[in-house]
Formats: sequence, C-alpha cells, structure tokens
Amino acid sequence: MKRYWYSLLIVFAFISCNENKFLEEQTFGLISPADYFKTVEDLEKTVTALYPYTNQLFRETSTISGVMGGDDVTSWPTKNLWLEADVFATSDENSHYANIWGICYRMIKQGNTIIELIDNFTEPADDPERLQGQKELALGQAYFIRALAYYNLVRLWGQVPLITAIDVNFDVEPASSEEIFNFIVEDLKNAEVLLPVDFKRAKYATDTEKDTYYARPTSGSAKSLLASVYLTMAGYPVNDASYYALAAEKAKEVIDNEAKYGYELLPIDQLWKYTNNLNNETVFGCYYNLQIGDSHNYMMMAPLAHRPGDFGGWDDLFAELTFYKEFPEGPRKDETFFTQGRLHPEDSLLTWENFQLKHPYYKKWLDVPGYDENNLSANIGWKSDRSSMVIRYAEVLLIFAEAQAMSGGPNAEAYEAINRVRRRAGLDDLQSGLSADEFAHAVIDERKWEFAGAEPNARWFDMLRTQTIESATAKRDPNEYKLAQNPTEANYYLPIPLGDALLNTNLINK
Repeated sequence: MKRYWYSLLIVFAFISCNENKFLEEQTFGLISPADYFKTVEDLEKTVTALYPYTNQLFRETSTISGVMGGDDVTSWPTKNLWLEADVFATSDENSHYANIWGICYRMIKQGNTIIELIDNFTEPADDPERLQGQKELALGQAYFIRALAYYNLVRLWGQVPLITAIDVNFDVEPASSEEIFNFIVEDLKNAEVLLPVDFKRAKYATDTEKDTYYARPTSGSAKSLLASVYLTMAGYPVNDASYYALAAEKAKEVIDNEAKYGYELLPIDQLWKYTNNLNNETVFGCYYNLQIGDSHNYMMMAPLAHRPGDFGGWDDLFAELTFYKEFPEGPRKDETFFTQGRLHPEDSLLTWENFQLKHPYYKKWLDVPGYDENNLSANIGWKSDRSSMVIRYAEVLLIFAEAQAMSGGPNAEAYEAINRVRRRAGLDDLQSGLSADEFAHAVIDERKWEFAGAEPNARWFDMLRTQTIESATAKRDPNEYKLAQNPTEANYYLPIPLGDALLNTNLINK
C-alpha cells in the first residue's frame, strides 16, 4: 500500500514540475460577462434582475427595523431585533440590519453591472436605433435603483462604502455622507433623462417592460426621488439650505405635469385597500405575485406583521401611545389605525385598551382577501401580494410645500399643495399668513401624520434631517418600553454589520 501512495506522489510531483498549466484555473460551463452580455434579450434579463432585490427591501418589517427610532412606532421585548433601534441600543450583530445592508448592496451590484457593461450589448447590430433606445431604458432603471439603494443606506448608516464597479474591493474606505448624496443626485439626474413618462407607451420598451409598466420607475419617479434627496440635503447631515430651492423646483416639475404622469391623490378610504394595489397615487412601488412562489414575490408586511397577537398577528410593530393620542381626529386617523375588532362574529368587540399589549396598531397593511374586522379568526395565510407604495404622490406635494416655504416663502402654490393632502385627510385648510418657519413646521407635522407606521418614507428620516430626534423622543409615554440610552448624535446611525466590518477593517467603528 505504501508503494502505491509513493507512486502517486511521484506522479503528482512530476506533473507539477513539468506541466506549467497544471495549476492554471480552467472553467467549464461558466459564462463570462463579456460572452453573455451581447443582445437586447440578455439586457432585458439583467434589468429584470434589479427588481427582486428591490422587492425584498420593501416586503417585510425586518427590512424597516432600522427606522424604529421614529416616534410613531414601537415594539415589545420579545421582538428584540425590532426594538434595538426603538430604544437606541443598536448592535452590529443585528441580523435585520445586515439584511437591509446586504439587499441594498445587491441592488447596487446589479445596477453597477448594467452601467459598467452597457457597451457590451451590440446586437441587433442591424437596428441601432432600437438597440440604443433599449440601452437607455436599461440605464435609466439601473441608475434609479442604485440611487434608491444608496439613499436608504446613507440615511440609515451615514457613511458607507461607495461602490461603483463590479469588482469587489475589501479595502474600500467609507465615503462621507455628502459624497454619497452627491453621487445619488448624479444617478437621478441621469435617470430622469433616460426614463420614459410611461413604459406602457415607451417607443423602445420591451414587451416585458410594457406588461409590467406599473412596477418600473419613470421620469416622474426619478424627479420625485430627486426632490426628496434635495430636501434631505437641506437638513442634517449636509445642512445646505440652498437645496430647498432645488427640491421645490424638482417637485414642481412633477406637480405641473401630474396629468401627464397620471398622478393623483386617492380618497382616504380607498388608499389602503387591497383592491387598489395598482393606483395613481403610487409614483414608484413594489409589486408581488403569490402565484410565482419565489420569496421576493410575496409580501410579509401584510397581513400579519402589523396585526395584534390577540387576533393571530405577529406584533412586529405598533403605534406609540403619545403619537396616537396627538394624531388629529378625522377619517385619516380612522384609516391609519386598527383599534378594535372581533376574533369571531359572536364575540364582544375588543378595543386597543384591552389588547394584550395595550397599544393601537396600524391598519394600512391589514386589508387582504378574506380580511374582516368582525371575523379575525378567518384563515388568510401569512403572506400576500399587497403592493408597497415606495413613493406616494402625497409626498411630492408635501416636499414642494416645505421646500417652497423655506426657499421663497409659503406662496399660494405651497398652501394649495399641503391643503390638498389635508382636505383628503378630512382636515381644514392650513391657517393663512404663517411665516416660512411656521409653515415648514406645519408641513413636517403633516408628513408625520400622513406617512405614519414606518412607510418607506419613514417618520424617522424626517426626525433625522430636522434634528428633532431628542425632542420627539422626550415625549415618549412612560408606559412604553424604556430607552436603553437617550438619543444623541453619536447614536443616530446604525452600526455597520459585523460580518462586513470583519471583512474590511476600514469599516470598523465607522
């Protein structure tokens, strides 16, 4: 037996010494980007791959756990991964934060792939106009999705690696917040030029893009997101008030063309209905299809994540008591909060004061086929194909109102923008004659009520940019779970996930 092994060793030694190619890597069955990215059909597949990642970012409460520091939402001790941000005790080992981080960088990687390799797509060579048109549509989507990912990263982590290429660099330094914001602006400037008003009618859109037009960002989506970015840059951490004027200008471009884009405000009692999954208030949204079966094609925000445990829900998050009590009465409050229900039709009505956790919940995500507040024992499953409205037209109106007030004063157009949202909510028009600061504060309050419940346009982001985290948190009801520490500028942002910090020591303690 020894002689056999010695013989094998001699053979291997001989091969390794005499064949230079022995250790050269040979790949079989792998397709390099240069070989694959050639036709418009290949291009369509790479663009389609942008959306599963985006869907994952907005489909479940774990990926919004980073905004739990907002004064509109809280959780309870058994939900410690959600509670960390709420009580300002975030950990670099929180798997939810690592999930958000990883999804955003997968969105970025896919966008980088399209942008970097776009010149590789050369077929059909006999129809250069079509080829160029489809490449521009692909680029527009890649720029938009990459910008959206970085916008979430920079608002949650502050300083993060700015990755613009396909190749992985494990020594990259985190970029400053201002560098990242400027990069986002350039991506969205590109996107607004390259994207169509409507994919359904875009000249060079593929059949897939036309069939799924509702899920694609348009030039209106890009302008709206850019307006939001400018508004954020006017506040913390960039703190450059000149961006108010740019935010107002960009939002007004959308408002002035709302008929062209097809944007409108839905009646408040229709806004959160399952039957309105496709609606004209959605400027950009994520859509799910249970029939496909892949994890990125089902929504977990609805129907159980926001439902009380008393009725079979998961108790992931619910309303803070102070926030609920201060919320203006009217139809918007009625449509925002779940405050009572019956497990069985014959049961007595159970109100929020008598729920196990003694908090109101958010109603926005509850409506799915089979949902009945008077028969909450009905089996409706734990996942759904409810859509997620990532950008709503109400946000565009309120961006314009605030930015106009802070750049040129609260003129009639600014009043009309906020009053459209208030009227839809069942409120009176805003008091006339307000100063710029008074008007802006009123708009920020309006945003607070309008986007309550950890919507993608989360209340936390407004608290951060306006540096009102400490003052808002000081109003926390004593019956809430206690803060681990008081919020300060040192704990505004999430810690970089431990796994990435171990791979790149330049990210440690950033």
